[in-house]
Amino acid sequence: RRIGDAAAELLQAIVHQRYKHRRSIVVTSNRVVQDWGCYLGDATMATTILDRLMHRATMLEFEGRSYRLKEAAARIAVTADAS
Repeated sequence: RRIGDAAAELLQAIVHQRYKHRRSIVVTSNRVVQDWGCYLGDATMATTILDRLMHRATMLEFEGRSYRLKEAAARIAVTADAS
């Protein structure tokens, strides 16, 4: 699945402006970097965006189970125990 062309261009414009003016930007994604070209529908645009995002970036990568899934499982367990 990919985002629309207008959304991809808007993302590129925002990232470019934030980079140009040395402003912060926080990006979260569950997509690996290698998939951004497919997701944005344009490998060149993805490279441009990632280049600017990663140039002065601090990257944090989290592994493990999702907290939302963990909380949902806990709620289900409580409901099952109450029955």
